[in-house]
Amino acid sequence: GGGCTAPSVVRTQPGWEDHIGEVLGGRYPRGEFSRVRLQVAHPMDNGMVSGIPEFYINHAELRDQNDQLLARLELFPAVSENPNLTFDIEGAGQTRLLLRDNSGNQFDAAIP
Repeated sequence: GGGCTAPSVVRTQPGWEDHIGEVLGGRYPRGEFSRVRLQVAHPMDNGMVSGIPEFYINHAELRDQNDQLLARLELFPAVSENPNLTFDIEGAGQTRLLLRDNSGNQFDAAIP
């Protein structure tokens, strides 16, 4: 966007609502660990733009193939739109990113 009080760039794209919660990215091996880099489609509105209420991802969890918690994040409105999340994790196997926004929407993405 254009700063805290400028409307989100995401909102100017036709059909943006249809893509909320979509996750792009993957796992990148780095020797004994892997880097998981992900981008999440979400406007992350901070409520400072007139007529646009707060609407942001406020909770994220990364879990392994056995549903064991690898990381838990608490997010706030100051995080950029379409946020990028990066995790360094040990071991192989599929991971899942679980997300929830302050409107109660929940998203779940598998990362091979």
